[in-house]
Amino acid sequence: MNVIQEIETRLPEQAVGGFRRLIGQARVGDPILLQQRAMARMIAPAQWILNRVGADGIRLTKAGHLPPAVIVEASAELDWGWPISVNREVHLRPLQELRGHLRAVGLLRVSKGTLVLTVKGRTLAQDPRELWWHLARTIHHSRTPAVSDATRLLLLFVATRDLARREDYLTTLSRSLGSLGWVQSDGQEPTTQSVWHLVDTKWNLLDRLGVFEQTEAWHGDRGTVTVGGAAFARAALQSDAPNDVSSE
Repeated sequence: MNVIQEIETRLPEQAVGGFRRLIGQARVGDPILLQQRAMARMIAPAQWILNRVGADGIRLTKAGHLPPAVIVEASAELDWGWPISVNREVHLRPLQELRGHLRAVGLLRVSKGTLVLTVKGRTLAQDPRELWWHLARTIHHSRTPAVSDATRLLLLFVATRDLARREDYLTTLSRSLGSLGWVQSDGQEPTTQSVWHLVDTKWNLLDRLGVFEQTEAWHGDRGTVTVGGAAFARAALQSDAPNDVSSE
């Protein structure tokens, strides 16, 4: 059972027909025909981090952050679109979040204060296609079930390429999560604000992987999906539903 079929099993009967039409509209079952060059462009930031860690690893600061020299190097090497020059990881959120995600999906680990590659990380660092597939298959993983559900539904709407504004995604997600039975702590259905708290890190990760069209602005309400982004979402939704989930 793939991840989107698993969601269907928990929908109320009256919602199943509309959900299946949405799956058809998103072409979830289509073969993934994205060229390897396009895959390589999408995962370039992740590949850069893995290769920068390399065989020797990177000694972290006492606070557990990447050292300033690496932050300066990352700022120069990668087109983060960040508005200011920084030399601390906490001030370069895209790098911080991507490093955390690569660790969560089993490509990086910390050993005795040093960031090092896992066995899988060493293998995938040299294989852009398999790295792209690994990131797609694991993008929805979370220890928080609501985050997993919200991410899978977000990927479904990304695959349709019908929405163009972040606010539209959040509005649609709030209704969809309500259909699955999710409520806020006060018993009310999810709001767009509460949904954003669930998906903000995943959304930012998708954005940095080139799932959404890039603009000159370094921030904003952009949500137009690229061809590669739709392929990434479909690949993610074709993955098997895990028996357990990875940590954030």
